[in-house]
Amino acid sequence: MSTQGLTVDQANNFLALEPYLVALLRQAVAGLSPAVHVFTAADLADVKQGTQKTPAVHLVYGGYRISGDNGTSWELEHTWLAVVAVRNVAEVRSGKAARQDAGLLVSRVMFALAGARVTGAVRPLALISPPSAGYSGGHQYIPSAFKATTVFRKPQ
Repeated sequence: MSTQGLTVDQANNFLALEPYLVALLRQAVAGLSPAVHVFTAADLADVKQGTQKTPAVHLVYGGYRISGDNGTSWELEHTWLAVVAVRNVAEVRSGKAARQDAGLLVSRVMFALAGARVTGAVRPLALISPPSAGYSGGHQYIPSAFKATTVFRKPQ
């Protein structure tokens, strides 16, 4: 849970946390039936809703804000979204069945990432308020949001 042992370039890589977060999510959903896919934004770039694999967790980088500035280094708070995506066409009009399918998966995601200590982050991941959930044609999307704090340093 630090940048110790990382080069400046490694520590400054905005997406360096992604493989660690993917690994935590894969551990959290391992062995579930049906199998749960874990995708990054790159995996989803050209996928249309009707052809996406579900159930799944989509890990998406959500940007950053500067929380500290000393002129040569900056503390950054990055937002990561872990979006649970399920499809269930039973009760398609209300979406009730899809919401129920998503519920337990959302809790697994939250337990896996909230408070996790990840290489490159200077504090444990913090659960933060996510954007709204969405539902469309049997597909339910429920995001969880996490703050990862890193230190961005100007190379010497």
